[in-house]
Amino acid sequence: MYLYFNPGQGEAMKFTVFSKTVMLLVCLLVPILLLYTYANQANVDMVVEEKQNSSLNQFNYFSSQVDKNIEQLSLYGLTLLRDPSILHYRYMTESTSQYEKNSIYLDILDKLSLYQSTSRWKNDITIVLPQAELVLSTMSNRTVFNEKMLKFPQPGRWQLNEGSFTYFFTDNYEWNEKPVATDVRTVMEINFDPMNIVAMLDDFKEAQGGDPFLLVPGNEPLLNRSADPELVEAVMRDMPLTELDSEGNHQLEVGGKKYLVSYVLSKQLNGIYVNPVVLDDLLTPMDKSRNMFITSILLLLVLSIGAALLLYRKVQVPIQRLMRGLQQIRKGQLSTRIPVDHSRDEFAYLTQSFNHMAEQIQELIEKVYEERIRSREATLKHLQSQINPHFLYNCLFYIKNMTQLGNREAVIAMSLSLGDYYRYITRDENDMTTVEEEIRLLDNYLSIQQMRTNRLSYEIAVPQELMQQHIPRLLIQPIVENAVIHGIEPMEGSGHIVVTGMAAQEQIDGREYTRYSLFVDNDGVTLTPEEIAGLEREINEPMGEEIGTGTWNVHQRLVTRYGHSSGLHFGAIPYGGLSVEIRWFEEEYPNDESNGRG
Repeated sequence: MYLYFNPGQGEAMKFTVFSKTVMLLVCLLVPILLLYTYANQANVDMVVEEKQNSSLNQFNYFSSQVDKNIEQLSLYGLTLLRDPSILHYRYMTESTSQYEKNSIYLDILDKLSLYQSTSRWKNDITIVLPQAELVLSTMSNRTVFNEKMLKFPQPGRWQLNEGSFTYFFTDNYEWNEKPVATDVRTVMEINFDPMNIVAMLDDFKEAQGGDPFLLVPGNEPLLNRSADPELVEAVMRDMPLTELDSEGNHQLEVGGKKYLVSYVLSKQLNGIYVNPVVLDDLLTPMDKSRNMFITSILLLLVLSIGAALLLYRKVQVPIQRLMRGLQQIRKGQLSTRIPVDHSRDEFAYLTQSFNHMAEQIQELIEKVYEERIRSREATLKHLQSQINPHFLYNCLFYIKNMTQLGNREAVIAMSLSLGDYYRYITRDENDMTTVEEEIRLLDNYLSIQQMRTNRLSYEIAVPQELMQQHIPRLLIQPIVENAVIHGIEPMEGSGHIVVTGMAAQEQIDGREYTRYSLFVDNDGVTLTPEEIAGLEREINEPMGEEIGTGTWNVHQRLVTRYGHSSGLHFGAIPYGGLSVEIRWFEEEYPNDESNGRG
């Protein structure tokens, strides 16, 4: 016995509670990871930008301090050019006393020493008076006039020459390379040691970090004392030093490390201050924060997996057991029971309730099934009681006719066959028989009909695989009898009846069935499609006078025992006559289900 639930319910549950929970956890974790990744990248970009601005501002301040010291030295030259002592000495004549000359000379030397000491940088100042062929200098080795002192580049610019930075002033702004032939009366030379800048680079590196250096075109770079030459070389090689703005930042990678290179153009020295800083050191705190977050996410993921496994064990597994139990109940395995866990949770209560429900359903179905069997047997006995007199009347009427015709052999054969027939139907031990026994009875019946009339021939060709199939008694004979009476006898000439059979596999509502068919064909009266449709309709309605009792009873017995897909089906034969199919179905049970049907 089968219980029919909606088969689409199991298929509709595409996502289980466990799947939805896991999807929920994933939907929670993925946005968190995405938001953190975005926030972390935004923080990194912000830190890098802030560091770029901070590094550039600090380096800009450093370059301004260096240029301020250099500018201070430059102002010394302009001040000394306008000093009264120098102007007085420059315009002295031969009438000036030697004492006065010496006094002014010493005064100028004192002023040079004073200017030299006021600067924090080590520097030297030299004054050349070409017309007087006089040299005044803070350097002891530069006191004798030499015309080579007048051979220098255009004044007003700091030049790195022979290991020192030098700046020249004159009192003639139309300077050329031949000052002797001009009105130049004073040449001022100021120079300072590049180690002054190196010292400031060291101080900046110690205070702010990085690896600063000064690059003057056409000369070797000025490095701090602890500079990395390979880094400086890489920066000079990879940076576009000829296409730089007045200040800015540049990123490059050297030796597997990322560097932020800040640069500022020097207004005084016509050079470039450069300071590469390792970016990885700046991002170390961010990396620690990111690693801590990743660790927490992994821990959360492990806890989520543990929670999912616990949920799967405590929720999903019991739900799957209940679903499998319901599916087995739907398939008719009413003896199905679910093992009950020792836990005292809600699923244990549901499992116990399911087992109790299945037990009650099994008892109820068995009672209903037994009642339906009793009712069906009563109906079948009533139908058989209607068929038996009908067949008896035909046989007795035939014997009467054969007696009137004096056909003693036909009377004897009919009497023997009639005795065998009633011996066959009066056995009360079973209402079912095999196709083979029915065919044997049918062969006897057709032999009698063939003896009764010489214009009937028949052929029985039922496959051996159908012979042992069990069917209700007197299922084929009434159909053959109607073929003889209503198909062959009304026609003139001979008639032929063929009885065949077949078995085939079919699928109905997702279940496997074996379809058995017995065909009774005769070449007698041909029915129109409308008449065949009328027969199909009448056998499914309450019995009336238009259709024979035997045909209606056979169809109703098939429908009652085997279901609405079984019964009689009529069809016209192309060369004339009528074909009647006796059809019934039996379901195929798999091995794992056949033992559990209630």
